[in-house]
Amino acid sequence: MGAIYNSQVTGTLASSAGNSTLIKSRKGLFILHFLFHSSRFLMTPPPLNNDVPIGHRRKSFISSIQGAISTNNQKADRARPYSLISRCYAEFLGTFIFIFSGTMQANVYDISQPVGLSHAALTHGFATIVVIAVFGKISGAHLNPVVSWAMVLCQKLPPLALPFYMASQFFGGFCGNLLSACLQRKRDFLVWENYSSIRYTLPSQGVEYGYDKVHNSTYEKTILLTTQLSATSSGITHLGVNHEWWEGLMSETITTYFFVTVILMLVVDSEPTEATPLYLGLMVIVNIFATASITGTAMNPVRALSPNVVAEIVLSTSSLPSKFWTYHYIYWAGPYLGSTIAVLGYKLLLSKNDRLIP
Repeated sequence: MGAIYNSQVTGTLASSAGNSTLIKSRKGLFILHFLFHSSRFLMTPPPLNNDVPIGHRRKSFISSIQGAISTNNQKADRARPYSLISRCYAEFLGTFIFIFSGTMQANVYDISQPVGLSHAALTHGFATIVVIAVFGKISGAHLNPVVSWAMVLCQKLPPLALPFYMASQFFGGFCGNLLSACLQRKRDFLVWENYSSIRYTLPSQGVEYGYDKVHNSTYEKTILLTTQLSATSSGITHLGVNHEWWEGLMSETITTYFFVTVILMLVVDSEPTEATPLYLGLMVIVNIFATASITGTAMNPVRALSPNVVAEIVLSTSSLPSKFWTYHYIYWAGPYLGSTIAVLGYKLLLSKNDRLIP
């Protein structure tokens, strides 16, 4: 076969016409072949290894990308856990934002009015949603000592971390409320010291007024209510008019029980989802709509204490009502009692894996 092929080629080259035609056709094929392989080379990524054949370069390139992605995922999995300092700072900043928003909004509308109630509920609810979504992955975004207490009871927070969490929350709440006090209009921190102005102010609030401290027995009550109405616009918490102490205690206990139960169901037995902040914010809104007229629905000792402390600083002592702190204990006893009951009910009946009663 080789001899026959050589003889044929020799015979073909002998004729000039045939020789010219063959050379032209071969040149054309060579050019097409060169262009084809050049285009493939240009479209193929450079080899990661010089020993890799050209035909395997694309697979090697894709494998390198997959390897880089896998490396990044491994680095993310090996991310350093947040230190206690970082978590405390997250609690401080989250509580700062929450308290600042909640007390600043009180300067706009009075909670006794329907629009004021809606304004307060939505502001606290939206602040809860945002802060939990942002800081929840760092510290859990408790923002509330009774929530941290519940996490300790459920073994989700080390007991030794509890005092640091609480200190961060109280300090953040105080700073947030102090900033709120600095930004509000001065008239919101002034009690009507000109007694004659009471006659024009309180009737719009549906409150009786008196002209003379000596001859009118309702005068002291009038001044107390006036002070509370003014201080309320600064975000303080106090027992509502015409409500008994036990009503306030039950209100704070029940609303905190509801709120903490929702938290336990969402974050203890399962990982929080993107919708978790929304559910918690909606629970805050519902509770405020339900019981704000009784206690203001604090559900949080920080939310109750920090505005009152700031009021002591900003308002003169003579301007504060005589019973300013009388019923303040309900904002501590109620939330802690409600949180503890929520944990007991959860461990007894609601826990997915460890409930005591099947």
